[in-house]
Parts: sequence; C-alpha cells; structure tokens
Amino acid sequence: MVRALGFVGVCVVLSGLLVNTYLAVVARNVSPAEYSDFGAFWSIALLVGFGAFLPVEQELARLGPHALRPAAVVALAMAVAVGALAVFVSPAVVVLCFLSAGQFLVRGWLIGSGKLAWHGGLLVIDTALRVAFALLAGWLGATTSAQFEWTLVAAVAVAHLPVLAGIWWQGDSEVPVRDIARAVSPLLVGSICAQLLLNGVPVLVTAIAAPDERAQAGAFLAAFLLARIPLFVAVPLQTALLPVIGGKPARTVLTRLASVLALTAAAGVAVAFTFGPWLVRLVFGHLYRVSSVDLALIALGVVAHLGLIVTTQALVAGALHSRVAWSWLAGVATAAVTFAVIPDLLLRAEIAFLAGSLAGWLAGVRLLLITPRQESELCSTTSSSP
Repeated sequence: MVRALGFVGVCVVLSGLLVNTYLAVVARNVSPAEYSDFGAFWSIALLVGFGAFLPVEQELARLGPHALRPAAVVALAMAVAVGALAVFVSPAVVVLCFLSAGQFLVRGWLIGSGKLAWHGGLLVIDTALRVAFALLAGWLGATTSAQFEWTLVAAVAVAHLPVLAGIWWQGDSEVPVRDIARAVSPLLVGSICAQLLLNGVPVLVTAIAAPDERAQAGAFLAAFLLARIPLFVAVPLQTALLPVIGGKPARTVLTRLASVLALTAAAGVAVAFTFGPWLVRLVFGHLYRVSSVDLALIALGVVAHLGLIVTTQALVAGALHSRVAWSWLAGVATAAVTFAVIPDLLLRAEIAFLAGSLAGWLAGVRLLLITPRQESELCSTTSSSP
C-alpha cells in the first residue's frame, strides 16, 4: 500500500507539472485579457468536477468496486442537474459535466479496487493529453479561450471513457442507490464549498474586473494557478489518503500536519516572495506581471488550504461527514465576508483565500478534536435549551 501510494504521489506530481504546462501553453497563445476568461472557465471546470463528483469518488473508493453501478446512477443524476445550470455558462462546461461524472467514477473504482498504480498512470495520461491537444490547437492557430476550452474536454473524454467502458461489466448492484446518495449528500456540501473557496476567487476576480483591469486579472490568475501547484498534487491525492489516515489518532495526524505545514509555509513564502514574479513571467510570458507581496499572500493561502484538505480527510476517514461540511462552510463564509469588505481587486482575492482557508482549517481541527463525550454533552445542552 505504501509503495503504491508513493507511486501515485509521483504520478500526481508529474500530472501537476503537466497541468501547469498545459496552462502555460494556453497563456502563451492568448492575450492576458483572454486568459482571464480561460482562467474563469478552468476554475468552473474544477468546481464542477471536484465539487460535484469528488464525493462519489470518495464513497466508491470506500465501498469498493461492487458499488460502481449504483454510484453511476447518483453521478448521472448529479450530472443532469449541474449540466442544466451549465447551459448558461458554455457548451464546453455542459459536456464536461457528463464527462466528469465518468472521470470520477473511474478514479473511485480504481482506488476502491486497490489499483492505485493504474489510478496514478491515468492521471498522467489525462494531463499529457491536455498538453498535446493544447499544443495542437496552438499550432492550428487557436487564439481564444473558447477554442482552448475544448482541448480539456477532449482530453478527459479520450483518457477516461475507454476505461469506464472496460470496468462497467465488472461491477454489480450490491449497494442500494439510496445508501450511496445518503452518504454522498453531506460530503457534497463540503465538496462544493471546498471548490468555491479554491476556485470561486478566480471566477469572481474575472467577473468584477473592469474592462481596463482584465489584463491585470489575467496576470493574477496566472500567478494564482502557479502558486497552487501543491494543491494540484493534494486535491487529486486526497481520496488516496483515506487508507493512510484511517485509524490514526486525531492528535497524531494534527501534530504531524502542523510540523510539515510550518516548514512548508516558511519555504513557500520565501520562494514566492523572492522568485515568484520571475517564475510567472518565465512560465506564462513577459506580459504577466505580479508583485512579490501578491505571490507571498497566495502562497500562505495555499499552505492553509493544504491543512484544511488533510484535516477534512481525517474527518472523512473517521466517518464524520457532517463535520466536513461545517469546516468548509466556515471557510467559504469567512472568504465571502473578506472579499466583500476589502476594496482592492487583487488584495481582496488574496486575503479572502487566505482567511477562508485558515478559518476552515481551524474549524476542522476543532471538530476533529471533539470527543464522543463532548459531542453527547453538546447535543444534550442543545436539546435542553428553550
């Protein structure tokens, strides 16, 4: 298990690098203003994929491959609901809703079957196809966000649909659909809030930017995506962490997490402040300029978000699904208030992401440390109050 998880970690790191290569290829073929639109599409795609369908992946990974078909019913129902809303966004997002349902079913089936190496390999294939299709689109003369959106759609389809067809006949229906729907529901709230916190900020920046601020918004999105490289590793890997975290005492998980993240924060902020602006120009081009302070604030937010991810996975491993939702809700509420209060276009986004991630992490830590006795006392106090 540890060796397989290590291989998955390597694959996730490689796929994260390929994702950033993909985003850089797009950035170098479009203007910063156009990249602002693509960044919004990218964030919406992540919100749709991870927000709606990650809970299905997590539950399928927990239950095992025999739950594939009932999980598919739940995923399809969610795809129809989300796709109906996506009609107002773009055709690419509508198609991506249904493809993401299949994508996360495949991922959950592979993890639940213990095929972690296959899971890691598929991540690399998917992201490599994105780079290849983006390069092809650029070579064919694509220069708009709408044109590059379909490269993501094509890559997800080519990578996952053949695998889904291959595993479909290996499952049965031992688990009732209603049981999966009941387990997914509280996770869905937390998952949507998680993606709103992580990907809502870029969408809002693009939405409220004035016409003369669109290039600035595009540069911010480039910096935000680059600084989030650790999250490109952590988010796909989080379901695979469940077997590792499960069974470990909460205080042990939190102590180790705090130590690792303290070192990560120090190193990340130092690198972002010193080399961040240069790295953004190197990866995305000379038109993309952001300050060292902007990048340092984003880096701090990324570290806090990593803590929030691991803490909520510890809650999932302990079957404390409702507490996961409360952790993410605390983060989103804090971020929303912060974004509304601060006037500056970029500063409000950076502080909102940092404050929201930190508030959600602290809430998750508190909820993870609540003992059954404390929970019983809290419930009795609540029920006895007038």
